[in-house]
Formats: sequence, C-alpha cells, structure tokens
Amino acid sequence: MLDTQLMTDEELPAVFEAVSNWGRWGADDERGTVNLITPEVTARAAAEIREGVTVGFGSIDLSGSLASAEPPTRHVMLKDGEDAGKGYASATDFVGIDYHGVHTSHFDALCHVFYDGRMYNDRPAGLVRSTGAEANTIKAFRDGIATRGVLLDIPAVRGTDFVDPLSPVVPDDLDAALAAQSTEIREGDALFIYVGRSARRAATGSDFVEGALHVAGLDASCLPWLHEKGIAVLGSDGANDALPRQAGAERVPVHVGAIVYMGMPLLDNAALDALAGACRARSRWNFFTAITPLAISGGTGSPVNPVAIF
Repeated sequence: MLDTQLMTDEELPAVFEAVSNWGRWGADDERGTVNLITPEVTARAAAEIREGVTVGFGSIDLSGSLASAEPPTRHVMLKDGEDAGKGYASATDFVGIDYHGVHTSHFDALCHVFYDGRMYNDRPAGLVRSTGAEANTIKAFRDGIATRGVLLDIPAVRGTDFVDPLSPVVPDDLDAALAAQSTEIREGDALFIYVGRSARRAATGSDFVEGALHVAGLDASCLPWLHEKGIAVLGSDGANDALPRQAGAERVPVHVGAIVYMGMPLLDNAALDALAGACRARSRWNFFTAITPLAISGGTGSPVNPVAIF
C-alpha cells in the first residue's frame, strides 16, 4: 500500500509556489540556492576538515551497462604508447558524454529543466536554444561550490541494504536519519541522500524492471523540507526523484521543484558507497565538500567528480 505521505499531482502547484525563490536574489540571479553558500559559510565549513582524508564520489559508466536507451560514453584513444620510442612521446584521447541520464555523475544547471514553458527565475524556456543556453547556464557555478556536506543514510535508518524505488524517501525518513545520526542541517549545506542504489543493482541485477527504470529517490513531499532547511545543493546516488513515481503522472517533480522553482542545482548519480562507508566508519555524517563543474558555455550541466574531505 502506498504511503499516505506521498504527494499527488493535484498538490504540486501549491508546493511549487510555496518553495519558489524567483526574485529572492534579484531578477538577474542565475545561482539560486547556491547564493546561500556565502564566504562565511564556506569558511565555517572548512572547520570540518580534521583528518585531511579525501573521498571522491563521482563516476562515469564507460560500459553503458547501467542504461538501456541512452547513448554510451565514448572514450577513444587518439594516440597510444605502443610505438613510443626514444625521447618524448605522448598519449591523447577523446571522451564524449551524454551526461544527463542515469549513468554518469553530473551536476544539473538551472537551465536543464522547464515547467509550463519557464525555467528558474521566471525566464522563458526559449532562452535555451539549439546553440546552447543563454541564461541559467552551468557557467554560473564556474567558481566552484565549497561548503559543508551532510550525508543521510536512508538504508541504515530503515534497517535495509537499500531503498526500494517503490517506497520513496519522505520527510519522516530525513528527520529519522538526522536523529539517528545526531546530525543537524545548517543553511547553505549540500545534502546527499544515500539510497544504496548499487546494493540494489547487485541484488536484482539491473536498474530496470521490464524495461522501466527503477531507481530510489525522494518523494515530492520532501520539497518543503528542503526549502525550510535552506539546502543549497541536493545530491543522491539515484536520480533524486524516485522512479517510477508512485503518486501521479508528473514524472520528476523533485527536479521541477528544486531546479525550476527553488533554483537548487542537483547532483544525480553520485557514487556514494565509499562516502557512506567513510561516514559509517567514523560515525560522522558531515564533512567539507567541493563540487567544480566544467565551465561549459551554454551548458545545461556538467559531469563532475565531487570530493568530500574529513
């Protein structure tokens, strides 16, 4: 039976309006909730570095095995070292990535998602043209994002190895994880929701069930919670949205509410297993984190390899 907390399509418009940050940081703003990461927030977050231990949590699927209809990542050697002789030589290669989707860790720009023909800060979707985006692009984050990171371990609080995609994460899960981990949220934090995606894939053999993508994530009922807490960036080892959605026809309401209305960039498909393990080993769920997207002119996002520092 579906959880009664799951948000229906009929409830979404009022929630989107309630969490909207359009105009909050001015009509010209393209950074959204990243504005919450002030220099003071970053400086305070640096105090989380106590051991100097780093954990990267990005990945790229070169095999294409995680996706069905998506173009695979192309990695082609242009020059190799097999015939290298005396003196200087070099190897070069080419990488092409269709990074939006379910197989690559990537950071969504605020021009990535539209709703009713609009994108963040009430800009028309038509500003994203065939030549690239003219507003809300990934270059808004070219200086990088450096702040306090918090990981919420949802499988641990549920007593399971992984979150079932048909049982989305709801606000009670987030509160329970904070309580179990004795962790608090501060305005300007980057929040990472661990759902145990790779553990589920190992158990079931695939992210797909009868051709349909099944990846655990958040229900739209979490949007007011994220807004109230002042989260600057949201990430997950899933797609952030629970897929398939259980409560209505709108497929990715967390993407819509976060990106379009809150102006909150999302980190999809983060490789959180090692980070969750590092947190569990320390019984410590907060750390310093840095995310540095590529400065792609007109880009709707960027593949990334974020780093946590304990």
